[in-house]
Amino acid sequence: MLMLLAGGFHYSTAAAAPVLTEAQLRDDAALRIATTIEQSTADEHAAHGHEVNPDERMLCTAEVWRLDPATVRSDEVGTAYGYYLCATGTPGTPYLLSRMNAGPIVARLTDPPELTVTRLDQDFRTQVEAMIPAEFVEQAFKGFADPQRADGLRQRFERQISAAA
Repeated sequence: MLMLLAGGFHYSTAAAAPVLTEAQLRDDAALRIATTIEQSTADEHAAHGHEVNPDERMLCTAEVWRLDPATVRSDEVGTAYGYYLCATGTPGTPYLLSRMNAGPIVARLTDPPELTVTRLDQDFRTQVEAMIPAEFVEQAFKGFADPQRADGLRQRFERQISAAA
Protein backbone atom coordinates (compact mmCIF):
# COMPACT_ATOMS: atom_id res chain seq x y z
CA MET A 1 0.00 0.00 0.00
CA LEU A 2 1.31 3.42 -0.87
CA MET A 3 0.25 6.36 1.28
CA LEU A 4 0.68 9.84 -0.14
CA LEU A 5 0.56 12.96 1.98
CA ALA A 6 -0.48 16.13 0.21
CA GLY A 7 -1.70 19.30 1.87
CA GLY A 8 -2.60 17.49 5.10
CA PHE A 9 -4.73 14.84 3.35
CA HIS A 10 -3.89 11.14 3.21
CA TYR A 11 -4.53 9.38 -0.06
CA SER A 12 -4.23 5.64 -0.32
CA THR A 13 -3.59 3.95 -3.63
CA ALA A 14 -4.47 0.56 -2.14
CA ALA A 15 -7.70 -0.82 -3.51
CA ALA A 16 -10.37 -1.82 -1.04
CA ALA A 17 -10.89 -5.54 -0.68
CA PRO A 18 -13.38 -6.79 -3.25
CA VAL A 19 -16.94 -7.53 -2.26
CA LEU A 20 -17.29 -11.30 -2.21
CA THR A 21 -20.25 -13.63 -1.88
CA GLU A 22 -20.84 -15.16 1.54
CA ALA A 23 -19.48 -18.50 0.29
CA GLN A 24 -16.33 -16.78 -1.02
CA LEU A 25 -15.90 -14.97 2.30
CA ARG A 26 -16.20 -18.27 4.19
CA ASP A 27 -13.67 -19.94 1.86
CA ASP A 28 -11.27 -16.99 2.25
CA ALA A 29 -11.56 -17.19 6.04
CA ALA A 30 -11.07 -20.98 5.97
CA LEU A 31 -7.86 -20.58 3.97
CA ARG A 32 -6.57 -17.95 6.42
CA ILE A 33 -7.34 -20.28 9.34
CA ALA A 34 -5.60 -23.30 7.78
CA THR A 35 -2.56 -21.22 6.79
CA THR A 36 -2.31 -19.71 10.27
CA ILE A 37 -2.35 -23.14 11.92
CA GLU A 38 0.25 -24.50 9.47
CA GLN A 39 2.55 -21.56 10.19
CA SER A 40 2.17 -21.70 13.98
CA THR A 41 5.28 -22.26 16.08
CA ALA A 42 5.91 -25.37 18.16
CA ASP A 43 5.21 -23.30 21.29
CA GLU A 44 1.85 -22.15 19.91
CA HIS A 45 0.90 -25.77 19.18
CA ALA A 46 2.07 -26.85 22.64
CA ALA A 47 -0.20 -24.24 24.24
CA HIS A 48 -3.15 -26.26 22.89
CA GLY A 49 -1.69 -29.60 23.98
CA HIS A 50 -0.34 -30.60 20.55
CA GLU A 51 3.24 -31.50 19.73
CA VAL A 52 4.92 -30.80 16.40
CA ASN A 53 8.54 -31.91 16.11
CA PRO A 54 11.07 -29.90 14.06
CA ASP A 55 11.38 -32.63 11.40
CA GLU A 56 7.60 -32.82 10.86
CA ARG A 57 5.31 -30.84 8.60
CA MET A 58 1.71 -30.01 9.35
CA LEU A 59 -0.92 -29.47 6.67
CA CYS A 60 -4.41 -28.27 7.50
CA THR A 61 -7.81 -27.53 6.08
CA ALA A 62 -10.75 -25.67 7.56
CA GLU A 63 -14.41 -25.05 6.92
CA VAL A 64 -16.22 -21.93 8.10
CA TRP A 65 -19.91 -22.11 8.97
CA ARG A 66 -20.48 -18.55 10.14
CA LEU A 67 -18.85 -15.14 9.86
CA ASP A 68 -19.46 -12.14 12.09
CA PRO A 69 -20.37 -9.76 10.62
CA ALA A 70 -21.67 -11.80 7.68
CA THR A 71 -22.11 -9.20 4.94
CA VAL A 72 -18.81 -7.37 4.60
CA ARG A 73 -15.65 -7.26 2.51
CA SER A 74 -13.01 -9.87 3.31
CA ASP A 75 -10.86 -7.33 5.17
CA GLU A 76 -13.80 -6.48 7.47
CA VAL A 77 -14.66 -9.97 8.74
CA GLY A 78 -14.20 -10.03 12.50
CA THR A 79 -14.79 -13.60 13.63
CA ALA A 80 -15.14 -16.95 11.88
CA TYR A 81 -16.64 -20.10 13.40
CA GLY A 82 -15.93 -23.51 11.92
CA TYR A 83 -13.99 -26.75 11.97
CA TYR A 84 -10.39 -27.64 11.20
CA LEU A 85 -8.38 -30.79 10.46
CA CYS A 86 -4.60 -31.07 10.47
CA ALA A 87 -2.32 -33.97 9.56
CA THR A 88 1.29 -34.04 10.75
CA GLY A 89 4.17 -36.26 9.72
CA THR A 90 7.74 -36.53 8.56
CA PRO A 91 8.50 -36.85 4.85
CA GLY A 92 7.36 -40.26 3.61
CA THR A 93 4.61 -40.68 6.23
CA PRO A 94 1.45 -42.22 4.75
CA TYR A 95 -1.62 -40.06 5.35
CA LEU A 96 -3.42 -42.74 7.38
CA LEU A 97 -0.39 -42.98 9.69
CA SER A 98 -0.08 -39.22 10.17
CA ARG A 99 -0.87 -37.67 13.52
CA MET A 100 -4.18 -35.85 13.12
CA ASN A 101 -5.96 -33.29 15.19
CA ALA A 102 -9.32 -31.76 14.47
CA GLY A 103 -12.13 -29.87 16.08
CA PRO A 104 -14.18 -26.74 16.21
CA ILE A 105 -12.36 -23.43 15.87
CA VAL A 106 -13.04 -19.76 16.44
CA ALA A 107 -10.82 -17.34 14.54
CA ARG A 108 -10.63 -13.64 15.21
CA LEU A 109 -9.36 -12.48 11.85
CA THR A 110 -7.06 -9.78 13.11
CA ASP A 111 -3.47 -9.35 11.96
CA PRO A 112 -2.21 -11.84 12.95
CA PRO A 113 -5.32 -14.00 13.40
CA GLU A 114 -6.14 -15.25 16.91
CA LEU A 115 -7.33 -18.86 16.96
CA THR A 116 -9.23 -20.62 19.72
CA VAL A 117 -9.48 -24.41 19.69
CA THR A 118 -10.51 -26.91 22.32
CA ARG A 119 -7.90 -28.04 24.81
CA LEU A 120 -7.20 -31.71 25.45
CA ASP A 121 -7.14 -31.23 29.24
CA GLN A 122 -10.68 -29.78 29.53
CA ASP A 123 -14.19 -31.12 28.94
CA PHE A 124 -14.79 -31.09 25.19
CA ARG A 125 -18.58 -30.56 25.24
CA THR A 126 -18.35 -27.68 27.70
CA GLN A 127 -15.69 -25.95 25.60
CA VAL A 128 -17.63 -26.36 22.35
CA GLU A 129 -20.84 -25.03 23.85
CA ALA A 130 -18.95 -22.01 25.20
CA MET A 131 -17.13 -21.10 21.98
CA ILE A 132 -19.50 -22.00 19.10
CA PRO A 133 -22.83 -20.23 18.41
CA ALA A 134 -25.76 -22.41 19.49
CA GLU A 135 -27.01 -23.02 15.93
CA PHE A 136 -23.68 -24.71 15.01
CA VAL A 137 -22.95 -26.73 18.18
CA GLU A 138 -24.32 -29.98 16.74
CA GLN A 139 -22.33 -29.45 13.52
CA ALA A 140 -19.24 -28.88 15.66
CA PHE A 141 -19.65 -32.39 17.09
CA LYS A 142 -20.13 -33.89 13.61
CA GLY A 143 -17.14 -32.30 11.86
CA PHE A 144 -17.10 -31.01 8.30
CA ALA A 145 -20.39 -30.33 6.54
CA ASP A 146 -18.47 -30.78 3.25
CA PRO A 147 -16.54 -34.09 3.21
CA GLN A 148 -14.43 -32.80 0.29
CA ARG A 149 -12.45 -30.69 2.79
CA ALA A 150 -10.94 -33.78 4.41
CA ASP A 151 -10.40 -35.49 1.06
CA GLY A 152 -8.59 -32.41 -0.27
CA LEU A 153 -6.28 -32.45 2.75
CA ARG A 154 -5.56 -36.16 2.23
CA GLN A 155 -4.62 -35.56 -1.42
CA ARG A 156 -2.42 -32.59 -0.53
CA PHE A 157 -0.69 -34.54 2.27
CA GLU A 158 0.00 -37.48 -0.03
CA ARG A 159 1.53 -35.15 -2.68
CA GLN A 160 3.58 -32.97 -0.34
CA ILE A 161 4.54 -35.26 2.55
CA SER A 162 3.87 -38.93 1.78
CA ALA A 163 5.60 -38.70 -1.62
CA ALA A 164 8.57 -36.74 -0.20
CA ALA A 165 10.73 -39.62 1.02
